[in-house]
Amino acid sequence: MPRVRLSRRHLLKGSVGGAGVVLGLPLLEAMVPSRGTAFAQPADVIRRFGVFFFGNGRGVEAARWNPTNTGADWAPSPQLEPLVTAGVKEYVSVVTGFDVGLRESSRAHHNGTVGILSGAEYIEQDPGNANYRSTFSAPSVDQVAAEVLGQATPYRSLEIGISSRVARSEGTTLQYLSHNGPDNFNPPEYEPSALYERLFGALDPGEDTSLNDVRLALRKSVLDGVAQDIQSLEARVGTRDRARLEQHLTNIREIEARLDTVSTVSCDAVEDPGDIRGSGSDEPIAERMQAMSGLIATALACDMSRVFSILFSGSVGGTVFWQVGATRGHHDLSHDGAATQDVIDAATIFTIEQFAVLLQVLKNTPDGVDGTNLLDNSAILCTSDCADGAAHSITDFPILVAGRAGGSLVYPGIHHRGSRNNTSEVLLTMLRGVGLDLAEFGGGGGLVSTTVGELLV
Repeated sequence: MPRVRLSRRHLLKGSVGGAGVVLGLPLLEAMVPSRGTAFAQPADVIRRFGVFFFGNGRGVEAARWNPTNTGADWAPSPQLEPLVTAGVKEYVSVVTGFDVGLRESSRAHHNGTVGILSGAEYIEQDPGNANYRSTFSAPSVDQVAAEVLGQATPYRSLEIGISSRVARSEGTTLQYLSHNGPDNFNPPEYEPSALYERLFGALDPGEDTSLNDVRLALRKSVLDGVAQDIQSLEARVGTRDRARLEQHLTNIREIEARLDTVSTVSCDAVEDPGDIRGSGSDEPIAERMQAMSGLIATALACDMSRVFSILFSGSVGGTVFWQVGATRGHHDLSHDGAATQDVIDAATIFTIEQFAVLLQVLKNTPDGVDGTNLLDNSAILCTSDCADGAAHSITDFPILVAGRAGGSLVYPGIHHRGSRNNTSEVLLTMLRGVGLDLAEFGGGGGLVSTTVGELLV
């Protein structure tokens, strides 16, 4: 049978209840030139960039985070042990001994947040009735990546939130992760159903948009609606593409089933104090993270977007990690120092467990036809707004660099210990790893032109 050729933007189309529906596809052999080794060539590697951010630091004791040895055989510290349990340690490099170098910005959590996410100084604003207020002076690192990687995808970037208990009175710096510039932010989706609707519920452009309300009710019938197009495509592609298509459709079904389960867990405050989840501050964090990870993986595999950011918990945020026995907001607990170190430590371990969920889902999602997975072709920054939340320290910052970036980042991962290096060097390293040709990155005290050579292949 002659080899069929498909566009990388090929979509499955159909109709459900009169509403037009479309569905993206993963990368198939039929979408690349017939060159035999197409996926082995660097030019054909689709690289992705992601950020996972958690607020208020890793806790008082650096030894709970920092591995004791450097190099590729780094021994996991207690807070990083979840990476081993999840089977993703080899994909992660730990970077320690790096400091946020901002000179003009000096306000507690604000400088750490804007420094690690943009490498540039923040803009101080009139606080009004708040203690302090600021905004980013430059785009956050995800949007720097999206400026290049987002040109070829339907969605320039995806913004996701997990815990919605973020600080809302001290400017955009603490309320949002993704920024395009001063007071110009990209708000995250906190509900898996909302992200699902954004990605997979779009009407065909030619259809009557008055059916928007109808498509919500018919969301779970999307695959049924494109069944005819699926059958037609299966008849045209090769055996390996048919298998990959079948796996992709199975993943969509699993996401829909998972969303059904998640939707039964209220994301609102639980008023009944007798609930097993505890007080009204409880949130279904783990369930939300699992669902969002599946949606992100599908969006990346379908090349619907190549950039994402996850605001797991906010700086100065009031997330209550009831999963580890916390009964107060994380920011308040962090200021108790050693008095609540055990709870903060457990919350950090829980946070890394959730980060590992994302990495595990990406690792388990095939990418291309050369045996690689999404984690092989991604570069993901995991970090916070400070090291020790009680001291607001921005030295010896907690930084993880996950993924291989299509072969540009070192594998297996290493522990690299710097000597008061600038954290912006890590960001420039990752951006170059995913293909951005940047001579420098950051601004003010965060401006750098050097990379961390040990992280690059």
